[in-house]
Amino acid sequence: MTNELTTPDRAERVRVLWETYRDLHDGEIRFFIADLLHLADVDEHPGGGAGAVQSAVEYYMEERKVWEEQPVYLAQFLPAGKSDWVTVARGDDTVEARDVAMCMWRLMQKADLRTGEIPMHIDDLVRGAVVTADNGTAFRVIKNPDRQD
Repeated sequence: MTNELTTPDRAERVRVLWETYRDLHDGEIRFFIADLLHLADVDEHPGGGAGAVQSAVEYYMEERKVWEEQPVYLAQFLPAGKSDWVTVARGDDTVEARDVAMCMWRLMQKADLRTGEIPMHIDDLVRGAVVTADNGTAFRVIKNPDRQD
């Protein structure tokens, strides 16, 4: 996979071909893709058209992971007695960790954290601490581990 190219870069590589095809046929990209799959069958590519489309979709989905915007911060809670963190808010480059932490205010109240102490707990979350309520529910704000900076 080539990470240097963006989605628009890759699209531009086939634009001339698409525009030529579109002008000659019905103007729907699905027909263009179908004809490429027929070409894979005729030229006896491994797996034929079906193999090409399966491989292409897998490749496309892997590339999308690189191109899609990944949130910077995740606000998560771990329900008492559970083992998987639940993400309740995501923050992009336009927000701070505090903004994401504030999204857990109601959950913190439901976990019986004192409303008057929640601002202090928000500060703790922003500093990277895990806050655990008396009922065992835990809260955290983390940098997104899937983000590629």
